Amino acid sequence: MISRETISKIQDYARIEDVVGDFVNLKRAGANMKGLCPFHDERTPSFSVSPAKNIYKCFGCGAAGDPIHFVMEHEKMSYPEALRYLAAKYRIEIEETESSNEDKEQQTLRDSLYIAMKYAAQYYHDNLMEGEEGQAVGLSYFKSRGFSERTIDAYQLGYASEGFNTFAKAAVKAGYQEDILEQAGLIRIKEGRDPYDFFRARVMFPVHNLTGKVVAFGGRILIKDPKQPKYINTQETEIYTKGQLLYGIYQAKAEIRKQDVCYLVEGYTDVLSLYQAGISNVVASSGTALTKDQVKLIRRFTYNIVLLYDGDAAGIKAALRGVDIMLEEGMDVKVVVLPDGEDPDSYAKAHGSDATLAYIDQSKKDFIFFKSDILLKDAGNDPTLKSQAIRGLVESIALIGDQIRRAYYVRECSKLADLPEELLMAEVNKVIVQGLKKRGDMDQASAEQQLEQDAYRPRPEPPIEEPKRDLYLQELDLLRVLWLHGHRTLPEGELAAAYILNEVLEVELKNPLLSRIFKSYYERLQAGEDVSKIKDLSTYQDPEIRNVLIALDASPYELSANWKDKHNIIIKSVDEVWEKDIYSSLYRYSYHRVLEALKLVDEELKLLDKDDELGWMSLLSKKSELQKSMVELGKILGTVVFK
Repeated sequence: MISRETISKIQDYARIEDVVGDFVNLKRAGANMKGLCPFHDERTPSFSVSPAKNIYKCFGCGAAGDPIHFVMEHEKMSYPEALRYLAAKYRIEIEETESSNEDKEQQTLRDSLYIAMKYAAQYYHDNLMEGEEGQAVGLSYFKSRGFSERTIDAYQLGYASEGFNTFAKAAVKAGYQEDILEQAGLIRIKEGRDPYDFFRARVMFPVHNLTGKVVAFGGRILIKDPKQPKYINTQETEIYTKGQLLYGIYQAKAEIRKQDVCYLVEGYTDVLSLYQAGISNVVASSGTALTKDQVKLIRRFTYNIVLLYDGDAAGIKAALRGVDIMLEEGMDVKVVVLPDGEDPDSYAKAHGSDATLAYIDQSKKDFIFFKSDILLKDAGNDPTLKSQAIRGLVESIALIGDQIRRAYYVRECSKLADLPEELLMAEVNKVIVQGLKKRGDMDQASAEQQLEQDAYRPRPEPPIEEPKRDLYLQELDLLRVLWLHGHRTLPEGELAAAYILNEVLEVELKNPLLSRIFKSYYERLQAGEDVSKIKDLSTYQDPEIRNVLIALDASPYELSANWKDKHNIIIKSVDEVWEKDIYSSLYRYSYHRVLEALKLVDEELKLLDKDDELGWMSLLSKKSELQKSMVELGKILGTVVFK
């Protein structure tokens, strides 16, 4: 196990903006930073990071936590895995409280798979650079393609030997279990046969996840063999899901964010050639159909995508396939088709970085012009083919969420197709109506009514009607003042936390979760723990409790830096009015408790037998006392009470 001292060091060093920034494109918003939430699908940023408090909070889906819990949730890691990841990121030496053998026994399947893949990547790379066969076959191939050792090292390129079980024997000898190697997709095991290598006689392209861990491989054969596919890839495993990653995303993410554009190509060598030419913000779909998950991965770092494809028919079709997915995800899409006979690999090698970037800048077309050029050109004067082409354009335009962009594209499309703008607008609206109906339980009448109000904006999700929960909100506010001000000392010399808890715990709280938090706080305070220790979020493992406590520290609202000067209004900070904040919260809570008690008395009076004089007298007397209390509390709070 990792020692407590190491955990504390990780908590001290790990900065939330650094950790989240590896996965999310964050922009400064006052004292905080904002970006698109990586835990749910959104187009308007609601994910907030607070460097001062070292926490994150999404006001869309409710996800919240500190750097350790972000890594756990985002990378699906266990607590020890997340600690090891952060320790590696900040170069913190890990102290173990148990021997390494015992620690290995406790590692999860995912731990073991990551370790096996790391070993395999290093093995294949060493085999390429130092092995006799690797140098003669694999390294010669890469050098013939013009790749330097810098590029080979940056992408950890490797070579799998021709032998039947060369890798399997080496891995087992190094201490790796056969079943783990099989689950990682590195070897195959069949009954009655020795384990054998999955990759043989192939140059190897490791696929890294966003944190830089190798999760899969692509292997290219170097000899012509009709019985063997040119490329084979790792099948899905516990740590790798096909269609969720892009080749080169780990190496490219920082430059994508910096340049605010991502170049998307098809193959491994396209990425390598562009990288070597000085274009680092490039990723590949690795020959597979582009997926929504891959587009969302790019969207974390930029909204701008430039597709680079071959000039042949296959390349053009590939470009058209991916456009609609990107539009649906709100991306700004440009397309570049290279000259006939060229691909990104060959063009970058022949022309270099400056010329390649210049060609991209001069040749890139907005998707609508690219798609219209291709479709209308192929249709010629054939009315049927031309109408089909226009239908394809209309369906793409209908996917665009921004109504101004959509209106612009309708106008441009009408010029290109030589059709009335109103006609195309009507067709776009029809497609939108069909989409609205498919997305949920919206009927035709509702969809048309929505389009009449706003022909371009999809109907928002109906708000969830919450029940009245006044008392819950007051209990939550009590927890807020306890959490924010519990460490302070009241004028009477009493610790604020002790005062608040003594007042609150005299009655039973209605909300069970809040009640658990208050009682836990009280027990730890009674045990002599310092308030600062009780406020340490890492000591709360229950996710429900953590989310409530983090929400107390986070807010979606913040005054701008020039608020006072701009509005000439002085707003006192919470630190300036903390004492009033505590007493006001307690008085409001008491007021609502009395209000609830009055409601119960009124209910009892309705059910009381008319002949029960003693019962009537008792309840009326109780009601009178409660009303007096309400009046007194109302005066303190400045609330008018109607009897």
